[in-house]
Amino acid sequence: MKKKLIAAAVAVVLVFVIVANFIFSRTVNEVFMAMNTTVSLNIECYKPDKTAQKIKDEITRLDVELLSRTNTSSEIYAVNNGKVQVSDELADLLRELKQIEIDSGGAFCVGLGALSDLWGIGTDKARVPTQAEIDATIKNAHEWSIDGNTVYLPVGVRLDMGAVGKGYACDSITDILSDTNRARVVAAVGGSVLAYSSKAKDKFTIGIRDPLEQTLSTCATIETTSACVSTSGNYERFFEDKNGNRYHHIFDPSTGYPADSGLISVTVITNSGCVSDALSTACFVLGIKKSLPLLEKYGAEAVFITNNNEIITTLSDGDSAKLTVTNNNYKLGELE
Repeated sequence: MKKKLIAAAVAVVLVFVIVANFIFSRTVNEVFMAMNTTVSLNIECYKPDKTAQKIKDEITRLDVELLSRTNTSSEIYAVNNGKVQVSDELADLLRELKQIEIDSGGAFCVGLGALSDLWGIGTDKARVPTQAEIDATIKNAHEWSIDGNTVYLPVGVRLDMGAVGKGYACDSITDILSDTNRARVVAAVGGSVLAYSSKAKDKFTIGIRDPLEQTLSTCATIETTSACVSTSGNYERFFEDKNGNRYHHIFDPSTGYPADSGLISVTVITNSGCVSDALSTACFVLGIKKSLPLLEKYGAEAVFITNNNEIITTLSDGDSAKLTVTNNNYKLGELE
C-alpha cells in the first residue's frame, strides 16, 4: 500500500513539474511608448501578462511621477520650478548621480536642462545658440546639490534626467523581477537594455546598433549573462544648420557644445542600469583614454565606436561578456 502511495505521489509531482515547466515557457512580447521612447519587453515567466503589466505600470510611474521635466505631475518638474523637498526615492537617485558627476570630473551632469532647452535639439526650435547664451547657461550647471531630502538649484539651472532615466527604469524592472522565482526577460527602454535571468549562467545576445545606418541594423553583438547594457550615440537626435554642420544632443558640460571626443557611439555593460546609462554619456564626452579609470571604478566594461569606424572594447577573453563584430564596414581596434 505504501509503495502505491509513494508511486502516486511521485506521479503527481512529475505532472506538477511538467505543468509548471509548460506554464514557465509562456512568453509575452509587449511594445509601448513611455519616457519619450519605445519600450519593448520579452518576458518568459509564470504569469507573464501580470509581470508585463507591473513593468508597464512602473515605467509609467517613473515617467509621470518622478523623472519627467515636462510633465507637471513629476517631482523633477516640481524641483525645476522651486520645490526643494523631495521623496526618499528621488533623493537617493540624485545622490548617486551627484557622485557619478564628481567621479567623472563633470563629464556627466544632470544640471544641463537649461542648455538642452537652449539648443532645442529634437524639436522644431533647434538652433545654434550664441556663445554668450551658452556661457551663461553652463556657468552654474554643476552647482546643484542634494542634502538629505533637500535639493538646491542655482538660479537658471534645471535638472534633466534624460541621460539616466531609461537606465534607472531597467533597475526598477530588476526589482520587480527579483520577486519572481523563475524568469527570463529582455527589456529595452530606448538605448538601455536589461537582460535578466534567474539562472546565473543564462546567456543573452544583445546587438549594438550601427550608428551610421538609420535602420535598426547592428554592427556588433555582445554575449553576456544578466546585465544592463546602455548605449549613447550621436545618431539619436541631431540637426544640421544651413551650412551643413551637424549638431547632436550629447553635450560636453565644459563647453556647452555637442561632445567631440572622436566617438560616435559608446556602450557600457554593468549590473546597474542607472550606472550604465550615466557612464555611457560620460564616456562619450571623455573619449576612450579618459574613460578607462571611470569604468574601472564602477566595475564596468565598454564598447567604443570611433568616427573612423573602429570598434574598441575593454572586454577581454576572461570577462563574462564577449564582443563579436558583425559588420564588415567596421574593424576591431586595439585598446591603447
